[in-house]
Amino acid sequence: MALTRLMEIKLRLPRLTLLAACIGYGLGIANPILAQQNQDEAAIEVIQIFGSADQLERATGSANIINIETLEQFEYDDIHRVLQSVPGVYIRQEDGYGLRPNIGLRGATTERSSKIALMEDGILIAPAPYATPAAYYFPLISRMQKVEVFKGPAAIRFGPNTVGGAINMVSIAIEEPGHGMLDFAVGEQGYRKAYGRFSESVGQFDALVEGIHLGADGFKQLPSGSDTGFEKNEFMTKLAYSPSDSNYYQRWLFKLAYADEVSDETYLGITDIDFANDPNQRYAASELDKLDWEHLQMSLSHYIELTADTVISTQLYRRDFNRDWDRLNRFVSTRPISTILASPETGLNRLFVGVLKGERDSLTDDETLIQTLNDRTYYSQGLQTKVVQEYTFNQIDLTLDIGLRIHQDEVERLHRDRFFLMRSGQLERSISQSDAVSTDNKDKVTAIASYVDSQWQWQDLTVSAGVRVENIDADARDDLNQSSISSSDTVVLPGVGLFYQLNTNIGVLAGINKGFVPNSPGQDSDIDAEESWNYEFGVRTSYQSWQASAIGFFNDYSNLKGTCTFSSGCLDELNQEFNGGAVDVYGAEVNITNTFVLGDLSVPLNIAYTHTQTEFQTAFDSSFAQWGRVMVGDELPYIPDNQVSVIAGLAANNWRVDVSFKYVDEMREAAGTNTSLSGLFTEELNQWDISGWYQWSEQVRLYAKIDNLTDEQSIVSRRPFGARPNKPRQATIGVKYNFQ
Repeated sequence: MALTRLMEIKLRLPRLTLLAACIGYGLGIANPILAQQNQDEAAIEVIQIFGSADQLERATGSANIINIETLEQFEYDDIHRVLQSVPGVYIRQEDGYGLRPNIGLRGATTERSSKIALMEDGILIAPAPYATPAAYYFPLISRMQKVEVFKGPAAIRFGPNTVGGAINMVSIAIEEPGHGMLDFAVGEQGYRKAYGRFSESVGQFDALVEGIHLGADGFKQLPSGSDTGFEKNEFMTKLAYSPSDSNYYQRWLFKLAYADEVSDETYLGITDIDFANDPNQRYAASELDKLDWEHLQMSLSHYIELTADTVISTQLYRRDFNRDWDRLNRFVSTRPISTILASPETGLNRLFVGVLKGERDSLTDDETLIQTLNDRTYYSQGLQTKVVQEYTFNQIDLTLDIGLRIHQDEVERLHRDRFFLMRSGQLERSISQSDAVSTDNKDKVTAIASYVDSQWQWQDLTVSAGVRVENIDADARDDLNQSSISSSDTVVLPGVGLFYQLNTNIGVLAGINKGFVPNSPGQDSDIDAEESWNYEFGVRTSYQSWQASAIGFFNDYSNLKGTCTFSSGCLDELNQEFNGGAVDVYGAEVNITNTFVLGDLSVPLNIAYTHTQTEFQTAFDSSFAQWGRVMVGDELPYIPDNQVSVIAGLAANNWRVDVSFKYVDEMREAAGTNTSLSGLFTEELNQWDISGWYQWSEQVRLYAKIDNLTDEQSIVSRRPFGARPNKPRQATIGVKYNFQ
């Protein structure tokens, strides 16, 4: 009855009342598994996809887990660097610090990580994952204890985006009473980190408090000498309760977290010529660019074991995200900045570049600069449902996983243009032009998603089969044009996978699932959703201390979709989506790990390699900046043919040193011709990192690291406007103190 009522009202509740309403109606039903080590250690729980190493080894799809030990190897704050050891993951760097990640899986576009299912503790983290899935909010990886990456048929359990796969970040669990940790670090570029957490128990209640501050002055230089860095803060508390008088084992977990960021970031890059002279310079026209956001999340989880074979869990969640990004967008001239910077010596482009640099004043109306305050307010809220039932009959073990999610999210956009003139290297407000509202709209989506996923295990054979059904109702209102568009869509997404253990050393896997990315609200009726059929076949092997996997994949897109955003290089038709027709994406992923033993020393080794090919199967002309005039056989932008990661270490009882090497092929900036950046490629990337730690005592660990050891900087992207570098060499030292 409770779920029926929620479905009837379609979650159309005032923003701050949904959580309270769901608490009253929904407890006892959930989505991701709330796993704990055992009932005696009930204070330790994590919300995760995989519950055990055996599940990972027998998974019917390709899967990788980055655990706390691996995360602590290099003390990375950048999710891009964390994921570099996982095959099949593609990255487009932007700011050098990973503040707004661009992550793709198996050919799914990297743009703002908008085509993969991104989660924290099993809850979608994009500010509005249906209405506008671009992940402008991203949690600090420094406070996570695990990252799970899954590609293949199991993606149907998470959705709505099932083309590439899912990434789930697991926040730190409540530890034993009195346990905690302090972590302080400083480094080049004004880098600083201060982190602390503490767990305590009182009776049947367990609690965790956690806080982190992360900041840097930045590695780019403005002519004025102003900072180009960032400040980020995140605070989280968890409160758990396990009643002792219940007939069933159960556990409640309330999570409350707040985060904010102020970053002096810009979309304005530089010319290739200036990059060759000094890749870390910034032009005077970006002096005022600044992003300021706040994020609040709340969730209430309930886990109950009805029997030894039946588990029910519940998550109720609410996220609010508000951001103001004041940044340079364009000139009054219709000439795009990307075109100006791509050909800085051509005709009038030379004059515009002079204005951007502050070397000449704005002399004409066309040389007036438009600074846009992009003000957006988001919320995301819902109830997730999951029941897991295990059966055994005729030597067959069956696990039945049934889930339901009722979700609503919304984005309100209010973009205001302000006009500036360049005067003696400084931006001055234009007194002849008044501020103008360029965007005033609201998009809202209500979605009901359900899935059934079954896993059958008979001797050495494991088979998974399931289906996901999404019903999506979308509303778009444009207050500038006094228009509104509503749409409704229902999609069925099946998936099948298998794993067979041939012998004690070798197992094979295969799978097929339907990929899907829904349309954003307000699209024309001729815009199709992104759909594909995804295939994979591979082998897992282990021999003594060696583990390896090799998986081939083929994503057969019936329609690839592009979305026009500022970050993709668009100026007009913002939030408009485009059909790309049929596309083939295929390749191979290889992962090899081993730990050699040399007396009292150990030498861990991890090698990850990905080869990818992409081909458009249809020819068309598009105004989407990353496509242009496409011919059959043209390749997708920002997908490297080859990338490889090698991590090797040397460890003893109380110290460890690791070296990481990352190579990424050059990537094309645009698929076709007749568009800005056509024919241009990013530069290949060779990145070396080194880190080490020394256990001073049982409580104290000292650590040091150097990111980009060789100080090599490459053009990692020319979007949105101009060449952008990776982070230069940065040395950091730190100390951790653990409460026991």
